Amino acid sequence: TKKPGAKARLDELTIAEYPEYSRNVVQSWIAQGKVLVNGQPVTKAGTKLRPDVKIVITAEQPKYVCRGGLKLEKALDEFEIDPDGLVALDSGLSTGGFTDCLLQRGAHRVYGVDVGYGQVHERIRTDPRVVVMERTNLRYLRPLPELCDLAVLDLSFISVLKVLPAVAAATRPEGRLVVLVKPQFEARRAQIGAKGVVRDVKVHEEVIAKVIEGAGTMGWEYVRHTVSPIKGAKEGNTEFLALFHR
Repeated sequence: TKKPGAKARLDELTIAEYPEYSRNVVQSWIAQGKVLVNGQPVTKAGTKLRPDVKIVITAEQPKYVCRGGLKLEKALDEFEIDPDGLVALDSGLSTGGFTDCLLQRGAHRVYGVDVGYGQVHERIRTDPRVVVMERTNLRYLRPLPELCDLAVLDLSFISVLKVLPAVAAATRPEGRLVVLVKPQFEARRAQIGAKGVVRDVKVHEEVIAKVIEGAGTMGWEYVRHTVSPIKGAKEGNTEFLALFHR
């Protein structure tokens, strides 16, 4: 254990002061001179400082815990969905960007489902309105304590069509569904280019048509879709947001 007053690294002190940000983000801000110590920028994360220094972050702080929040934000605005007071299902929870967006818009409760573990941002994990369900495969989701008004999906390495029956079982008869359609996980292997990127607009159209048709056979009526405001993180794939209702 460190003695009171013992010096500590700048990145550690900053994270202690601002626990909502990851170490990588904090270290990036330090390197960019966006972390001030007693009013002056210090650009080395390993600089040893007394714990009583005043640390201020001058970087523009992100609106959501990850970029996904911006994707859902566009969908809610364009599709005129107001989550205020609604119970929602967010599958593909990951860091929690979609859930963060729903919470900021007044969602009553969000069930966050993810097959992975340990990715959820602390601010989302500790919010009393969020029920975190990690190590949970949506395809085999057990009944929730209540039916959801709205479901939002951001899934990877699986076609969304495989989970829609489970989503239908978890939502109200008049429920709505927003799907992030990712061509790289819906297209045929031969249609996917180098590094997993789908560039052909015709393939994009084919994928959307496939999802619309498949969803329709499972009781989800297509309403409309729009292009995601942000491309996929690693490959830079164009993605789409689609709205359905029961």
